[in-house]
Amino acid sequence: MPTSSKLIRKQFVDFFASHGHTFVRSAPVVPQDDPTLYFTNAGMNQFKSIFLGGENKADLKRAANSQKCMRVSGKHNDLEEVGRDHYHHTFFEMLGNWSFGDYYKKEAIVWAWELLTGVWKIPKDKLYATVYKDDDEAIGLWKTCTDVAHDHIGRYDAKSNFWEMGEIGPCGPCSEIHMDQGPGICLNEGKPGHTCGVNVDGCARYMELWNLVFMQNNRQKDGSLRELPAKHIDTGMGFERVVRVIQGVKSNYDTDLFVPIIAKVSAMCGKQYTPDEAGTPFRVIADHIRSLTFAITDGAIPSNEGRGYVLRRLLRRAYRFGREIGFHGPFLHKLVPTVIEVMGEAFPEITQRRDYVADVIRSEEERFGQTLEQGILRFEEMTARSETRAQKRLSGDDVFLLYDTYGFPADLTRLMAEEKGFSIDEAGFEARMGQQRGRARDAAKKADADGLTADGWIDVTPGSSTQFTGYDNDAGTGAILRYKPVGETSYLLILDKTPFYAESGGQVGDTGAMQTADGALLTVLDTLKWNDAVVHKVTATTSVAREDFVGVLQLHVDAARRSATRRNHSATHLLQAALRAALGDHVQQSGSRVGPDGLRFDYTHFKAPTNDELRRVEEMVNEWILGNLPVSTAVKNTDEAKREGAMALFGERYGDSVRVVSMGSVSKELCGGTHVRATGDIGLFHITADESISAGVRRISGVTGMGSVAALAHTSALVTEVSQMLKVGPDAVAGRITDLISRVKALESQVAKLSVANAGRQVESIIDESTRTGGKFPWVAKNLGVLDKQAFADLTNAVSDMIRDKKLESTVVLLAAAVDGKALFAASAGQKAVKEFGVHCGEIVKAAATIAGGGGGGSPVRAQAGGKDPAKLADALTSAESIIRQKAA
Repeated sequence: MPTSSKLIRKQFVDFFASHGHTFVRSAPVVPQDDPTLYFTNAGMNQFKSIFLGGENKADLKRAANSQKCMRVSGKHNDLEEVGRDHYHHTFFEMLGNWSFGDYYKKEAIVWAWELLTGVWKIPKDKLYATVYKDDDEAIGLWKTCTDVAHDHIGRYDAKSNFWEMGEIGPCGPCSEIHMDQGPGICLNEGKPGHTCGVNVDGCARYMELWNLVFMQNNRQKDGSLRELPAKHIDTGMGFERVVRVIQGVKSNYDTDLFVPIIAKVSAMCGKQYTPDEAGTPFRVIADHIRSLTFAITDGAIPSNEGRGYVLRRLLRRAYRFGREIGFHGPFLHKLVPTVIEVMGEAFPEITQRRDYVADVIRSEEERFGQTLEQGILRFEEMTARSETRAQKRLSGDDVFLLYDTYGFPADLTRLMAEEKGFSIDEAGFEARMGQQRGRARDAAKKADADGLTADGWIDVTPGSSTQFTGYDNDAGTGAILRYKPVGETSYLLILDKTPFYAESGGQVGDTGAMQTADGALLTVLDTLKWNDAVVHKVTATTSVAREDFVGVLQLHVDAARRSATRRNHSATHLLQAALRAALGDHVQQSGSRVGPDGLRFDYTHFKAPTNDELRRVEEMVNEWILGNLPVSTAVKNTDEAKREGAMALFGERYGDSVRVVSMGSVSKELCGGTHVRATGDIGLFHITADESISAGVRRISGVTGMGSVAALAHTSALVTEVSQMLKVGPDAVAGRITDLISRVKALESQVAKLSVANAGRQVESIIDESTRTGGKFPWVAKNLGVLDKQAFADLTNAVSDMIRDKKLESTVVLLAAAVDGKALFAASAGQKAVKEFGVHCGEIVKAAATIAGGGGGGSPVRAQAGGKDPAKLADALTSAESIIRQKAA
C-alpha cells in the first residue's frame, strides 16, 4: 500500500523539526496584509517582512510548514493548462523550510538530498540538480556534500535559476532538484524539434521537485542588486508532485489527494474517469473545487472584481466542464464534503466552515446556470449577425464579451463556433485580454504609487520594528528609524514607537500631527501597515532634510477622529453578537470597515433580514450600550483564546499571542483595534442600510454617537416635511403614501392603454407610409420628434409586432426620437428583407447612433441604439436611411 499523503506531509515537518525548525501554520490563502497580491502564491509570503529586514515577532531562526497556495492570476497563471495536463494546479500545497539569517547553502542542499533519497528513498540516479551559472559555491557543495552524479549537475541562466519575488524586492540564485520520470510521460516526446531534458520548455518528463532559493539580494527599482542585511534560505516543494513520485503514479490526479474527489464526481455523473483527454473535465473539477473550498473558507467571495472575479471564473470553468460529462444544474457544492475528508485533518478551518462554503458555491452555481443560457442565446445572435455579412468569423470583441460577461472561455467559444462552421478572431481576443491584464497591472501598482516599495528608504536610527503605544494614549514621542521622500514635501516615516494606529482589521489609520525636535510641523495624512512595519504618510509645509529627522518627535493623534472611530469599531463587535442572536450562529464576519464617519459590517447570511429582525438587532445593540458594559482587553495564547470562545475572523492571520477584546458577557473577539472603555461611550447605534453584496454575503452600514443623532434628526425632518406636504400627521404618512401609490398605478394603467391604442394608430400610418417608398422592398425612416421613454418603447414594440403578426416579410422600419435629452433609434425588419436583401437592423441603428455620439446594436431583425446628442438626430437618421436606400435600390 503506497505511503499516504498525510504521512508524507508529516514526514516532511518531522524531518525539519528534528533539525531545529519551528512548525509554522499555513497563512490564509487570501492575504490580509498585501493589497498587491490576490492570493498567497508561495510559502515565503508570510515571511516577506523578515526577508526585507523588518520585524521578526516570533524571533524565528528556522521554520517549516505546508503552505496553502493559489496561482491563478498575474504572472503565475497556468489556468488553461490545469486539467489538460497532469501536474498544473490552481490550488496546491507548498512544502517549505526557511532559515532567517541562520544556516545557508550547505545545510539547505544536504538536508534536501537527505530527505529525498534517505527518508523518501527516491532513486538517486533519477535526480538532477540545477544551479545558477555563476554560483560556484553551490556547484561545489553538490559535488562534495552529496553523492549526486556529477553529470547530473548543470549550470543555467537567470531565467531558470535566479528567483525573484517580483520586479523589485528580495531575490537570489537558486538550486532546483528535478526528477526524470522516464519515457512516455512527456506529450512532446518524439515530436520534431523537441528533445526531453532538464529545464526544456514543454518537457514533462523532467519534473521540478524542489527549489532551494539562496535569498541574498534585494532588486532595486533601477534593476540593480543590493545585498540583504542577512542571508536567508527559502525553499519550496510542490506537495502534489512529491506525493505523486512517492506513491509511484503517473499523474498528480492519481494520488490520494485527488482520487476520492474524482471518484465522487464519477459516481455523481455516472461516467467513468480515464486519464486521457476525455478525463479533462474530471481533473478540472477536482482541481477547482479545492481552490474554491480553501479560498472561500479564508474569506474570498465570487464577485465581479479582484480576487472575487478570479474565483467566479474558476467556478464557471468547472461548472462548464461539468456539462460535458452530463451535469445540468448545481453540483460542485456537493463535492465540498469530499474535499474536507481529504484535507480537513491538515487544515481544520475548512471543516469549520463546510456549510457556509457549500452554500456560497451552490448559490453561485444557480446564478451561473441562468447566465450560461443567456450566453448561449447571445452566441446565437452573434453567429446570425455574422452570417448576414457573409462572414463566418466571430470578432475578438464578441469572443471577449462571451468570456468576460458570460464566463465562456475562448476554447468553448471556439468549439461552439467550429460546430457551426465558424472561426474566431484569436488575435483580436488576445488584444482585448491584454487590455484587461493591463488594467489589472495598473490596479496592482497602487502600493507602488503610494511609495510602499523596498527602495529609496534612508536610515536614521538603528532598528526595524515599531512599538504601538496608542491603546491608552493619543499622544507620545518617537524617533524616526527610516524615512522616504515621496514628493517635494511628502514623506513616509517609520518610527521606533507610535500612538498612531495603522490601518488593519478593517479599522482606518489614524491622522494627526508631528513636531520635529527643531519645531518643524508635519501633518499625518494616514497610517498604514506595510510588511509588518507601521508607515506614517506625512506632509510638511516646507522640505525637510535628513538632519531635521534626527531626534525625538512629538506625536499627536487627532483625538476627536480616533474617538469616533473607537465608537464605530466597538459597535461592530456588538453588532456581530446581535446578528448571531437574531439570525443564527451561522452568521460570521466577512469583512468590515470602521472609520470616524460610520461603520460597515459584512456578514454571511443567505437572505435579506426582515424589518423586524433588523429592528431587533438595533434594539439589542442599544440595550447593551445603555447597559454600559465594561470593555476589557487581555493578551492570551491563540489556542487558549479560541477555547474560551473568542470569535476569530476567518482568513485572518494570528500569531501565537492575540489580543482578546471582551464586552461584558455579550462579546469576546480577537481584535487588535482601538475600542471604547465601556459600551456606554458608544452613545447610540443606528442602522442606515442593509444590502446584498454577493452570494451569501450581506452588508450592514451604521452610525454611532453624534452620527446616529444626526441620522435620526435627518429622518425626523424628512417625515415632518412629507407630513406637511400631505397634510396628515406623521403617523398617517405611510397610509397616505400607500393610497397615492395605488392611485398613480391606476392612472398609469389607463395611460398605458391609451398609449398602446395611440401607438397602434400611429404604426398603421407608418406601415402605410412604407408602402409608398420605391425600391425592392417597402421601407420608411421616420423622425418622431420629442417623446417620453415609454411612448417610444410602445411605438417600437408595436412596429415589431405588426411586422411579425401581419407577416410583412419585406418591410423595414427605422424610427428616431429625442428621449430624455438623448437620441434613440430603433429598427425592425421582416425575415425576407434580412435574408434576401441583406438588411441588418443592428448595423443600421449603430450607424445612426455613431453620428449622435453613441453606440448600440442588436439582431438583424430588431435593434436599438442611442446617442448622447439629440441635436444630431436628423443627420443620424439621414445617414442610416442611406444604408436602407442602398439595400432597396
